[in-house]
Amino acid sequence: MRMSNDLMEDLRDFLNDANLSTYEVKAYISLLASSRTNNPTAKEISFKSNVPGGRIYEVLEDLSIKGMVEIIESRPKKFRAISINKAFDNLLKFQSQENKRKMGYLYDRAKLIESEVFDSEVLISKDPTRLFWSTVFGTYSILSTYVKFINESETELLFNDFVSKNTLKILKYGEVLCKAIIEAVDRGVKVRSLWSFQYDDRPLTEENKAESSEEFKKIVETHKELYGLPNNLDGYEMKYVHKRIPSLCDIIDKKRVMLKLLNPLKPTHVFTCLNVQDPKLAESLRKKFLRIWEFEAVGLKDL
Repeated sequence: MRMSNDLMEDLRDFLNDANLSTYEVKAYISLLASSRTNNPTAKEISFKSNVPGGRIYEVLEDLSIKGMVEIIESRPKKFRAISINKAFDNLLKFQSQENKRKMGYLYDRAKLIESEVFDSEVLISKDPTRLFWSTVFGTYSILSTYVKFINESETELLFNDFVSKNTLKILKYGEVLCKAIIEAVDRGVKVRSLWSFQYDDRPLTEENKAESSEEFKKIVETHKELYGLPNNLDGYEMKYVHKRIPSLCDIIDKKRVMLKLLNPLKPTHVFTCLNVQDPKLAESLRKKFLRIWEFEAVGLKDL
């Protein structure tokens, strides 16, 4: 069964819109027709598609990377078109991942340039901007992002952490994060870690408060045992508050905010982080953090 001219034109338009090159479109459509009867060689595909022989192997390799062509290892190599529905799915997944990589690269460059321009106070508005924000999903991606920003920090790290029933169990998985924090402190970065207990809004009993104190002591001891934090490390402090902190956020160098959203299905897990580079927002949240730190938070020396 052959495709109508209108359907063929729709297919060409779609592939062009999906950022395939002219040669890639020609090669795939030619191969799609040929694969019904046999699996052609690169030379045969070049002849039927009018793709130059000097480019055909490169074009077919690119189509293979995008999941649209299967390479059959023979002498000479032969090629088979992946079925349209599967090829479309593979192509869209490839383009999605490629766009994420490009956007990540552009975001990082934009943030770096904005930071340098902001420090020089030239050609920049101090008003908040939506341009310099991105979202991060999944534990691995979130940890990687945090380590990157901690490694780049120069002056201050303010962390809002929360205590759950699984906190002591998952601390052993924080080695990469704690290592980055220790290195930051060694560079002269001041680090404050504020822990909150996620109770509801009802008045706390003295028994609740005593339990919180004991839990916090265990968290501090676990940090010491596993990573040497904050033991004998000037510039690193830990405190806690009994109350819930509604919006969990971390502040990096007084200009970057990491807003943490908990998973509604697993409240002990962070579902996603919104990374915002906005000095004005960071300063407002920093003032709120420091008020809690100074007037409400409790440290070991207060127990």
